[in-house]
Amino acid sequence: MILLRRNAHWLGLLIVALASAGLLVAFFGPVLANPDDYFFQAGGDGIQSYFATAYYALYDSGQHFSGMNYPFGENVNYPNLQPLIAWSIAGLQHLGIPAAKHTIGITNLLALLSLWATPPVLYAILRRLGLAIWYAVLTALIIGFLSPQVQRLGGHMSLSYACFMPLLWYFIIRMQEAPQQWRWYVLFGVSSLLMGAVMLYFLACGCFLLLAHAVVLFFQRPRPLALLWRMTLTALLPLLLFRGWLWATDPITDRPPNPFGFLVYMATPGGVFTPALAPLRPLWAGLFHTKDISFEASSYIGLVCTGVLAVAGLRLVWQWGKRRRQRRGLGQGVPASLYTGMWAAALLLLFSLGLPFILPGLEGLLDYTGPLKQFRALGRFAWPFYYACSVFVAYYLYRLARYQRQRGIPLRALPWIPLLLIIWGAEAWINISTKAAEVAQGYGARAFMDPGTSLAPQLSWAGRRPSDFQAILPLPYMNKGTDKIDLSGSANSVFQAHKLALATGLPELATYVSRPSVEQMLRHVQLLSSPLVEKPLLNDFPSRKPILLLVTPDVLTPEEQRLVSISRLLVSSPEAKLYELPLAALGATGLARERAKARVLLPQLAVRPGGLYATTPKGVVRESFGQSPDRRGRLAAGAFHEPKEQWSVLYRGPVPPPADTGRYEVSVWINAKTDYGTGGLQVRQYRQQEVVDEQNADGRLSMEIDGDWFRMVVPVRVRPGVTGLEVRYYNRDLLADDLLIRPADTDVYWLDTRRQPVLNGYPLGR
Repeated sequence: MILLRRNAHWLGLLIVALASAGLLVAFFGPVLANPDDYFFQAGGDGIQSYFATAYYALYDSGQHFSGMNYPFGENVNYPNLQPLIAWSIAGLQHLGIPAAKHTIGITNLLALLSLWATPPVLYAILRRLGLAIWYAVLTALIIGFLSPQVQRLGGHMSLSYACFMPLLWYFIIRMQEAPQQWRWYVLFGVSSLLMGAVMLYFLACGCFLLLAHAVVLFFQRPRPLALLWRMTLTALLPLLLFRGWLWATDPITDRPPNPFGFLVYMATPGGVFTPALAPLRPLWAGLFHTKDISFEASSYIGLVCTGVLAVAGLRLVWQWGKRRRQRRGLGQGVPASLYTGMWAAALLLLFSLGLPFILPGLEGLLDYTGPLKQFRALGRFAWPFYYACSVFVAYYLYRLARYQRQRGIPLRALPWIPLLLIIWGAEAWINISTKAAEVAQGYGARAFMDPGTSLAPQLSWAGRRPSDFQAILPLPYMNKGTDKIDLSGSANSVFQAHKLALATGLPELATYVSRPSVEQMLRHVQLLSSPLVEKPLLNDFPSRKPILLLVTPDVLTPEEQRLVSISRLLVSSPEAKLYELPLAALGATGLARERAKARVLLPQLAVRPGGLYATTPKGVVRESFGQSPDRRGRLAAGAFHEPKEQWSVLYRGPVPPPADTGRYEVSVWINAKTDYGTGGLQVRQYRQQEVVDEQNADGRLSMEIDGDWFRMVVPVRVRPGVTGLEVRYYNRDLLADDLLIRPADTDVYWLDTRRQPVLNGYPLGR
């Protein structure tokens, strides 16, 4: 009899595996037949992940990725290349197996393989809870295909491995069932490390879930001390090992300590408990007038789970008094591993909602969380709750059905349980079919990996080869990841640059990675700065070869247009144009010319208060903040500093006389190496107490970099009757210097501490 039951169990596992495969074939058949031909996402993070993995497999090895951030490159953990997968493809490539050209197909198949494996893992969990085989098969398929991670297929491929969290939870369940068997602790530790080598969030989420189990078990009686210390050690050791590995392999010391989004990319009750996809989302929003759900806030558990949880919660409250008097646990009747798992996942859900940091008076706790702040998308920590809640609901419905059958109530009299399963399955169908329809639109990926379809062969028409250049500079320009400067480029420039880099092996003189070095970012963006700024990054280039400038037919900024103007056209095609940009032209400055001009001009100009010289009689305002307590000035001691996140007023007063209705320029220099973002500049015009005009500038879009400082500019046309201006800046840990308000037709000079001229805030004596 035992053997028969065991065989039936394995037969059920085979059935769920075959059913999962059949559903994947039904939904993703074209992708499975031609995996190299489909982008799950042809732009943004999706295309960047494909590119980084393929470039590493083709041209890199070890811990270094050279495809971006030229000439420095990047540690493999930051460019979204799924290191474990990239290493595996690169290993095959180095063995002579041409796997790299199939990177897109391999990545797609691995993501779908994980989705296929999710129902079998969930089946194993459900069977540990004693559910019938047929029921475990059905609910495992529903839970697996309703997973919120399905929607990560594409934009966040490294987060789409839906089987990872259920597998780690399965190991935790086995730990509780057999605390003395070390194999479950070892399997958890090794698996979490391997998953962390795909995406660090899986390592953190799994280890936090195990720690949450230890917390819940700590409050149970009798307290299982032996299990607690084993769980705690198993949870902490992978985190410490991964942290040590990063410390040993990553030489960068100035990655952003406070990335944006920790209390922005959170889960929300609406994102967890209400529909996120059509057709249910529009219906729900129309009935209840709810707001849209952001992508990172969505970890939807399904209407059935929401309803059952609500009913179970009300029942729990009703029985609380009786159970307290009878000294019976609230988890009576629920398997211990499921009871503990639900509470542990609920703790992670609270964390994903921003608790305790969003509570009044506790916001400052975030400053003491250290590396935890690097996990800025808290909403992802709600995923364990999805799986634990769904398994609980499956168990709950099964127990109710058994109770109904034991009471002799026929199914046709109370058909609500089958109806709930139908609704639950329908939502899973919506979830997977929606993503399958999106993926079907991504046909054409094979050409991305084909060097013959890139612009590289056309270089020969201009008598050039890829080896004549040292790097690719795409325009519109991209530099993303520090959350200080955030230049997204365009979909065209990103796509064409990635394609050309794969075809030629040339790295990109651009950055699209997570948490890059702030210093390296500043030196890169500085290449687009005006001729009044030197370009020290050029001294780090290993050769004097020119840059291959790739320009797509998009709107360019004035800074980008200037680079095109100093380059020579080589190739023109509908997709993009290729230019040769000599280093001498890129590094040329107008400093010598402006110094010579200042030597002639300054003796002819009258000195104004504050040591200012102006080329017209019009009024100007300069604030050097020389008396400020903070002495970290830009060109001289003294700068405005505000540690709190708030609007800081840098100037409030009259328009420089004569206060006409002409054009003015308001500029200020902001330090980019403080601990937080770059904020924004705002200029207000007042007529008495009334605000009659307001203009803003986003610090993340700045391209004018001088040393550690970037220049913020707002051009202003003074409106009639204006009596005052207010210049203010919003940021946390703001360090500002050299505020200047001048008419657009007036240049302003002053002398720095070395008695060298400064023109409109630019030091000329280098």
